[in-house]
Amino acid sequence: MPSFISFIPTPPSHVNGFFQLVSVSPSDVVYDLGCGDGRLLFAALEKGAGQAVGVECDPEPLATAREVAKKKGIEDRITFHEADIMSVNLSDATIVFTYLCSAAALALKEKFEVELKPGTKVVMEMFPVPGWKPSRVIERGTDFYLYIMPPEHEW
Repeated sequence: MPSFISFIPTPPSHVNGFFQLVSVSPSDVVYDLGCGDGRLLFAALEKGAGQAVGVECDPEPLATAREVAKKKGIEDRITFHEADIMSVNLSDATIVFTYLCSAAALALKEKFEVELKPGTKVVMEMFPVPGWKPSRVIERGTDFYLYIMPPEHEW
């Protein structure tokens, strides 16, 4: 499957929007789908997440992310997959972040429903999951949507 979007990083001013909806703990495994340069994952680890996993199909920002992880000395707590987001199993995630397009939100809907355990938190920046009712929404120039698996459906 082709990538959903070219590398458009989450602006630094938006990073905290994700963490306004979820707090992280040492027991959390945080995934970022379309992780780019890893900025959300680095923030998650700095805020106390136990593990972080990034999935990115573009090798250029991924190389930057790997280099930063090495410089920070956190390679044992962060993993990067150069892969299409649809090909990576998400079953060990406790939190999933995405900043992708609406087509990706629609495509990920079934994958999330099948692979994510009850209680897993999904935070989407800007593009809600069609047909799901968010548990919480933050509007701060761009919208952030929190879903807790299994999500409520809009009928």
